[in-house]
Amino acid sequence: MKTKSLQPNPTLAIVAGLAGVLSFTVIPVITMRAMDAILRGVPERVAASGNPLLASAPKIVIGFFPVWGGLSVAAGMALLLVAWALYRGESWARPVAIGLLAIPAITGAYYSGPIMAFARSKMYFFVIVALIGLIPYFILLLSGKGTTSEKIGRFFLFLMLGVTTAWTFSNGGSSLRMFWARPEPIYILNPSNLGFLMGFPVAWIGVATTAISIPILAANKRLGYLLASAGLLIILMGNLILFLTHTSVMEFLIGVIMAVISLTLLWLPGVGGKMVDKELLVVVG
Repeated sequence: MKTKSLQPNPTLAIVAGLAGVLSFTVIPVITMRAMDAILRGVPERVAASGNPLLASAPKIVIGFFPVWGGLSVAAGMALLLVAWALYRGESWARPVAIGLLAIPAITGAYYSGPIMAFARSKMYFFVIVALIGLIPYFILLLSGKGTTSEKIGRFFLFLMLGVTTAWTFSNGGSSLRMFWARPEPIYILNPSNLGFLMGFPVAWIGVATTAISIPILAANKRLGYLLASAGLLIILMGNLILFLTHTSVMEFLIGVIMAVISLTLLWLPGVGGKMVDKELLVVVG
């Protein structure tokens, strides 16, 4: 089976390749330095706030910062190979590169919460990580054909997909942090405990589904549209479970609002629907 080829694009290849190199060289260093800064800042922040639910924050940082840092390293290595395919003009390379670039972009967004909470002076850490992914992400995303209005709609749709994914993953981590910090024995499951335990896996399943949908949707495939719809609906339910059982936690409500906005953009005929229409036109043509 032959792979469909487009015109070779050395510019996009350089953009993807450079982002790949930064992902496996700069991001691991920032991840380690951010972890150190956060862990040093936790005791002072907990003492100042008097909030015992913050005491388990080190578990979340130690557990998930290396995971996202590792994912960014893997994405960077893969981008080097995809950059060569972009240079050759392989049609599959652009959406795959967009999906890989979403990983460091989401990583930076996820890092922002703990850094802002415990190491505010190191804000530039998550900004650098996010920009390593975001700048090439949007360069490749908006490089295809389309009217100005279509590109604006695509920009906000894919921005919200990434932001909602990162925010919801963070909400799942926060629910675990607050559950682990509970003073009562773990076998006493009050409504708050049950909300944490039921909400975070639903939210994270939605996160995984939505993240997988990004490169497929970028390729204007109906499967990507359906996966994004399913992922965002699952994210909505996960955040809703967390919010209804913890109505004082505004982060959970914001997650609900983000999911609704993302679904609205996806389902708008002139935004997400337009991308699916393009696949149908190709098939018919």
